[in-house]
Amino acid sequence: MKKTILNKVISIVSVLIISFTINAYGITYDVSDFLELENVLYEQMSKYNQNFDIKYTGKLDNIEEALQNTINKDTYLNSNIKSVGWSVKGNSKITNINVKTNYIMTSSERIEADNKIDNILSEIILPYMNDHEKVKAVHDYIVLNSQYDTTMQFYSDYDLLTNGTSVCNGYALLTYNMLNKLNIPVKLVTGTGNGESHIWNMVKLDDCWFHLDTTWNDPLPNRDSVSYDYYMLTEKEILKDHTIDENIVIPESSVQYYDLLKELSYEKLLIETGLDIYNDENTAYTENELSVILENKIKYHPLNISVRINETISQASVNDAMSGLIKKDYVSEISYEQLTSDKTGEYNILNLYIKYKETPDSLDFDFSDRIYNTATKLKFNVYALYGDKKVNITDDVLIYPYNEEKINISNCTLTFKDSGSNNLIFEFQGIQKEATITAVSSDAFEYITDSKPDNPVNIKIYNQYIDFSSIDQWPFIEDGRTMVPLRAVFEVLNCNVDWEVKTSTAVVEKGSTKILIPANSKVAYINGIAHDLDVPAKIVNSRIMVPLRFISEAIDKTVIWDDVEKTVLIY
Repeated sequence: MKKTILNKVISIVSVLIISFTINAYGITYDVSDFLELENVLYEQMSKYNQNFDIKYTGKLDNIEEALQNTINKDTYLNSNIKSVGWSVKGNSKITNINVKTNYIMTSSERIEADNKIDNILSEIILPYMNDHEKVKAVHDYIVLNSQYDTTMQFYSDYDLLTNGTSVCNGYALLTYNMLNKLNIPVKLVTGTGNGESHIWNMVKLDDCWFHLDTTWNDPLPNRDSVSYDYYMLTEKEILKDHTIDENIVIPESSVQYYDLLKELSYEKLLIETGLDIYNDENTAYTENELSVILENKIKYHPLNISVRINETISQASVNDAMSGLIKKDYVSEISYEQLTSDKTGEYNILNLYIKYKETPDSLDFDFSDRIYNTATKLKFNVYALYGDKKVNITDDVLIYPYNEEKINISNCTLTFKDSGSNNLIFEFQGIQKEATITAVSSDAFEYITDSKPDNPVNIKIYNQYIDFSSIDQWPFIEDGRTMVPLRAVFEVLNCNVDWEVKTSTAVVEKGSTKILIPANSKVAYINGIAHDLDVPAKIVNSRIMVPLRFISEAIDKTVIWDDVEKTVLIY
């Protein structure tokens, strides 16, 4: 069982009523009341100070309570301490308190761990990721690069980062510290898991709190895979085999993560976390529906198939439905787990694991990474490579995720409905190949370039720089806001751009959104609603310059400032 064996020990080393003696080797902190005593204790313990003195003029009988309160009031501090000892010397007016604390790591190790975390985050977190994707990236990194310490010797995130192993305390602390650096609200939760001491996290996404147990999502014995059984759970779900300590206060957690992802249309995350099993197309109410679902899924040669089935479907019916799969000439073996109940308690989950007679070395496709015109109909083929053999699997490869409002894929042809970058995953027999397919309107080709222009401020859209030399007006920064020539930027974003001469107003239209930006005004209008601008739009060299962030965010684009490259990134 995965657990922590950290116990906080408050030990009275000695109590001596003698003349006061000051510490000659370190700083002594003057404290006059109980609250101030707690604050000093907390500050020094937070700095991993192992040995410090306090000159205390308050009531002596509250010292042990102050130590216990300090440790208990902060779960993060509690998780970093092994034991605390204290001794007192003094007289009836002044007491010298010496505190000795044993931590799970040193202050220098904390600094080293934080540096390692910064380096990891710089590699796994991409600028266009939303918070949900960032949490998953952190979770997956921890699970794939960690091993549970069955010897119960390692407790910290430093141990997990340097030795690759720790008990649950290290998993929870690493999750906490990584998400905290990403400014994603995160908490530590203590309690039990299957009756044994345990610690895990809570994470806040889109104003909803969820329980996350990275320890229990790491398979034991260790293998190169990630489980999502304990990923973004409600309190009701986590309490099936966890208990929460009564002395800690945690936020309410009642929103189903599946419901939130569906509301946000995050189909990729639904697939990657396995929560798409709750979609209607993955739920069978009869044996015939189960057979149809299995036939549809086996077409893409997955390594595993998960289906929700009605509780009335018997094991014999499951076996009959699976028999059709084993007859496929490319399938060599099918195994399955015992049926388990889903989160609703109303259905069973069937997990199948498939082995194939041949496994490709890699996948390939016949289109390039160049930028396409949105009017293009992109015909493509996908191939499985077996040594020198190349097999066309276009009809059988699984392609996900894609926004049907932006692209359509049918009959080996991709058509664009809007400009933008589409990150597609092609998967066959567990092997994946990713592709970024970008399209812009024909007007946008006048401005885009692969090379970074030699300008103090640059704009990069869909990983393409904008070359403003054709209009001889480049972006500039005014009062901390990037001002850009409106037409060039927003035609690349596939917006309709116009200029009303009578009112000196720029008009930007994208779908159902219409933006009016009068020149020399600090007010703009989105679908008739007034919005204040930090910097007014202005005419420069016969070009209207507008604050980039306001317009981009008004049409639901992510805007990021790359200070190193002095470049605005738009996704």
